[in-house]
Amino acid sequence: MNIEQNLDTGARKPGRWLLPVLLAIFVAPLVAAWVLYLNIDRWQFGTTNHGEFIKPARQLTMAPLPLPLAGGTLSPDYFKGRWTLVYMSAPFCNADCQEALYVTRQVLYAMGQKIGAVQRLYLVTGTPGDPVKLLRLHPDLTVADIAVPGGQIFGEQFSRDGGVAAEAGKFIYLVDPRGFYIMRYPINGNPRGLLKDLQHLLGEGGGI
Repeated sequence: MNIEQNLDTGARKPGRWLLPVLLAIFVAPLVAAWVLYLNIDRWQFGTTNHGEFIKPARQLTMAPLPLPLAGGTLSPDYFKGRWTLVYMSAPFCNADCQEALYVTRQVLYAMGQKIGAVQRLYLVTGTPGDPVKLLRLHPDLTVADIAVPGGQIFGEQFSRDGGVAAEAGKFIYLVDPRGFYIMRYPINGNPRGLLKDLQHLLGEGGGI
């Protein structure tokens, strides 16, 4: 009888540990990413300059910006639930603008299975030039016009201190899934820094 009990107990041991092991495998990375997100202003994502923290992080006030290519207006909850890469420029997209949009596209594609957690927003002071080419190169890009009442105020929120006009064309801005503007990246910086920061925040590997 004792032998049968011992055998029965031994047979159940793997099942007893299965749930904790599965929790450790699937839940631990999510917990680590969330802890990192809550303490983002205390972390350094490596020895290189991956961007500039906005301290304190700034809650963005949405505006009903027209969407000149898609029609309609920007949704009030556009930022909710996804990380957003924002770029701002004049209607004529010069070489710096084209490079910035290319970088945000490559970073997005490099997110792999997490690609659905990231989106791109292009703020333009008017209707962008050559919209056909823009849509062909960036079919996923949300284009919003800030040359409207309230648009300038919306754009100013992306300045470093929130009190002056943002430096249009100079930075890629990172907005978190709650609508907080948390970091900015110079367009002439290393795009791997932006990618690595997003990977840390989302717990995702990969590269470009």
